[in-house]
Amino acid sequence: MKLKRLFILISLIAATGYVPAQTTGETRAFADSLFLAGNFASALPAYQRTEFFIRPAVDAEILSHIADCFAENGDSKKAVEYYEQSYIAQTNDSLKKEILFRKTAYYLKNNNYAFALMELLNLEKSLSIGFEEKRNFYLGMTWFGLGDFEQSGVCFEKATGNPVSRQKIHEIFSDQKRFNRPNPRLASWLSVFLPGSGQIYSGEIWSGINSLLLTGFFVGVGAYIVTVTSPLDALFTALPWFQRYYQGGFLRASELAKHRRSEHRSIIFEEVLTIIASDK
Repeated sequence: MKLKRLFILISLIAATGYVPAQTTGETRAFADSLFLAGNFASALPAYQRTEFFIRPAVDAEILSHIADCFAENGDSKKAVEYYEQSYIAQTNDSLKKEILFRKTAYYLKNNNYAFALMELLNLEKSLSIGFEEKRNFYLGMTWFGLGDFEQSGVCFEKATGNPVSRQKIHEIFSDQKRFNRPNPRLASWLSVFLPGSGQIYSGEIWSGINSLLLTGFFVGVGAYIVTVTSPLDALFTALPWFQRYYQGGFLRASELAKHRRSEHRSIIFEEVLTIIASDK
């Protein structure tokens, strides 16, 4: 066990480029400077070295910074582990909530909306106005990511105390249909019945025209082969090409609709965030 601790210590010293004479305070200050500069890869071993030397004492802020560094470096397992440790070590209730919000923000950043929701629901029901608005802000983003736009709108309205902003947000979410336009299923069926129409419905006019021309061309080729040779020749010559572009057309119409709908939702989301940010 002693050999293992010694190996860890030597590794941390080598990673940070420090000499043993450097004090823990200096190491912490250096780590903080790297962290503030956004150099999380280098800040991480410096914070780890600081945390190693202050044991058995526990510093919730250092643990929180280590979690942030792991999060920025893409190590989700370690990030969550250190956020938990930081939350447990923190004795100040307000700072505990801030750690929870940082952990929630990490989940949201990585589209882990279910985990974000669980964290937010773990908060006590009675919060100060500031924390209550912050919880509703995060809940609004979480429900939006989960596709529950009605619930998202309710939470976003509660995330601001400005009546004008609340009204603007209410108007944005009052038309729930706009979140589902264009409809991928409708786009696909339109192209099934009329090649290219699904793409046009999704806003991709030239793609739709191209699909219509290609499928129309091979229908014409097939009809021509039938008249000059035989239906069997048309079946083996023109049909495979027609089927390729026909099937590809309605599948592409669905994907285009999904992409366009996602863009619409992103625009709405940014609009809501802009309204709330203007009140801060």
